[in-house]
Amino acid sequence: MIGWEVVMMKSVFVHLHDAGDVNWDNRYFDFDRIPVEGEYLSTDVDWYKIELVVHTPLSMEMSAEIFAVKVDFNEAMKRKLNT
Repeated sequence: MIGWEVVMMKSVFVHLHDAGDVNWDNRYFDFDRIPVEGEYLSTDVDWYKIELVVHTPLSMEMSAEIFAVKVDFNEAMKRKLNT
């Protein structure tokens, strides 16, 4: 079909935690592409910075595992936007 692109969602097992704590919140999310280290992701209201990406090409359930730490939205914006 002309003008249509098939987007394959990638199922990713995401491990979220607070800085300095081991209070893991583990969930599956679907992404258009697998995020990379250093990027940010948002779940509901909270922001997380991706610390580690583990690609899992042999898994039938997921394309990757991501480990991310909760960050302060305002601090992240201030750092990245130089404001």
